[in-house]
Formats: sequence, structure tokens, C-alpha cells
Amino acid sequence: MKRVFILTTTTLLIAPLAALHAADIELTETLQLPECHSIGWVRANTQVRSQKVWDGKLDEAKWGTPSAAQVVDRNWAWKLDEVEWKQVVQQKGEGKKEDVKFDLWMPGDIPHAKGIVIISGHGSGEGLFRRPDMRALARELHLALFKFIGNPMQRGFWPKSLLYERLKAFAQRSRHPELEHAPLFLYGHSNGTGFSAIFPATEGARVWAWVSMRPGITFQVYQPGAAQVPGLVIFGEDDQYLARPSKAENLGVVELMRKKHNALWNFAVEPKTGHGPGDKTWPLVFSFLRHTFVARVPADCDSRKGPVTLRQLQPERGYLGKNWDQEKGSYQTLPIAPFASFAGDKSIASWLVNSAYAADWQAFQRDGQVGKLRN
Repeated sequence: MKRVFILTTTTLLIAPLAALHAADIELTETLQLPECHSIGWVRANTQVRSQKVWDGKLDEAKWGTPSAAQVVDRNWAWKLDEVEWKQVVQQKGEGKKEDVKFDLWMPGDIPHAKGIVIISGHGSGEGLFRRPDMRALARELHLALFKFIGNPMQRGFWPKSLLYERLKAFAQRSRHPELEHAPLFLYGHSNGTGFSAIFPATEGARVWAWVSMRPGITFQVYQPGAAQVPGLVIFGEDDQYLARPSKAENLGVVELMRKKHNALWNFAVEPKTGHGPGDKTWPLVFSFLRHTFVARVPADCDSRKGPVTLRQLQPERGYLGKNWDQEKGSYQTLPIAPFASFAGDKSIASWLVNSAYAADWQAFQRDGQVGKLRN
């Protein structure tokens, strides 16, 4: 196993006061990991596949009753423990090894991290990790940022303990033991949804919220085990992947999770945009991160003492928002209201954590951005 580990420190100048922060922590590590860790390998080698007799029908627009030959093949909510995975690896072989790069950034002027934003570097994740506004928010909330990139992990990985092992290693090297147990916020773009949506299905006790940005395969989002972990899915109206196999089918995934599992999830459609997020997208992500963090992570938490118990949210205490209408398209003023007084269909409406986030979500759908009117 090849391993490269680098420690650097940076000093950040804040204008206009020219006040210096303590040296920020930056760590990077590269490991060679076999392809058997990737979610694609796991899916191909451990799951029942039934496409040989598929009748060609795509009849899940409203997630009703698809053809029997599709049910297993399109289900990403499988059960697989680490022992079973190891048995398959022994039978099939671990596959070729590739580099996976891990990066940690942490503000130098906080006593300890109260949480960690975990980012798949796939797609926009690399840029998000380095965004000054992301780091400013992390500094304000006392968060660390952790990113990984490389085919064995970036689209999702197995076993889940692989992430915990790396966090423990970085906790030791950074001399911040809280990283081993700190609460997590997950971000995945496109097929990075294979990480951000699937991981909390079994690890929800540690995850305070997650984001799927422009999912490449929306079926990955259907994770009943993650229903009580707040989730945000952001689609691009003109994204080619939103139309595969149909917009109705992809948009229906979150609605079905709301209806069948009372999921604490919401989705937004960014008007007139494609597969990549832009500068106007991030304020909604940051609003979701901020408000779910405050709602779920105790203010006095200290994971240096061990795992943190996250607050369980009550659906009736949140807000609801009418979902974006694909037939109308573009910018839409969508009604929001406290759960009790919402006039629409509560069973499928987007669940919004509080009034402040609900207002940002509504502005995003109305204006295409948070806080300012569309030009």
C-alpha cells in the first residue's frame, strides 16, 4: 500500500482588520485502494440482477408497480454486512488498485471541531472543499472539512468503516481526537450521491444531514434507512440526467420517501441550469447545512469525550413546501407554511427544518437564488 502524508499550515489574513487567525490545519494523504471498495464493484458482484428478462417498460413515473424484472435491479437499498463483503472479495478478487486522496482542512482558531463536512470530490466536490465561503462557514460553526477523491471511493464505497478508519488516522495526526467521533454532514454531486445518500442509511446515528447535488442516478436516493436524517436533493432543470428516464420519475423519488417513510427530506429544482451547480446554488446548501446543524447538534457537544447523541427532529415542528411543478417549469413561487397549517398534500410536500430555511428554499425556487431578486 502506497501512502503519502503531508502536513501544512496556513495563516489567513482577514480584511479589513488585518487580524491573523491561528495557523489553519491542512493534511493530505494518498492511499492505494482496490476497486472492490467501490460501490459499483459491490453492486456488480453482490447484488441479484434480473435484466435478462426485463420487458422494456419504464413505468415508475409515479413509483407505482414497475415490471417485476426491474424491482431488484433498480433497488439500491440492499443489505450487505462487512463479513459478506469480505467473502465476495475472497471469491472474486479485490481488483486493481488506484490512488485515493484524502484532504482535511480545519480552522486553526477553534478549540475543537463540533462536526465534519464530508465531501466526495467527484464533480463539484473538489471546488466546494476549497471555496472561501465554505471555509468561512466552517470557521463560524467550528467545523472541519474532509474530502476524498479516487475511483474506489468517490462514487460510494464499502465497507462504511473505511471512512471511520481514515477519520481516526487524521484525528491522530492532527492531534484533534474529536474527529474520530464528531457528527457528520455529507455532500455528493452526480454519482457522488452513491456516497451521500447511501451512507446515512446505516450510519444515520452520526450524520446530522446530507445533500445530493444533481444525482446521476436518482434511484440511489431511495434509502428508507436514512428517512429520519434530513436530506436535500437539488436538481438542475435542464440537466440531462434529470430526464433519464423521465423528470416525473426522478422527482417522484423524494415524494415517495416522504409518503411511505415520512422522510425529513426536501428537494429543489434550480431553474434553467444543467448538471453543474453555480455560485447561486451554494447559499441554499449552506443554509441547509447551517440550520440542520443548529437543529441536530447540541451546542455543548464535545466529541473529544466520545460519540455525540444527535437530536431527533419532530416532523410536526418543521415547515412544509409545495414541490416544484415540472409542467410549469422555470421559476415558481411555492407556498410554504408550518406543518400544522400547510394547505397542500402534507404526505409528499418537501419537509423544511424551520422557518428560516423554508424562506431560503422558497426564494431559491422563486428567484433562482437565496436573498436577492432575480434580474
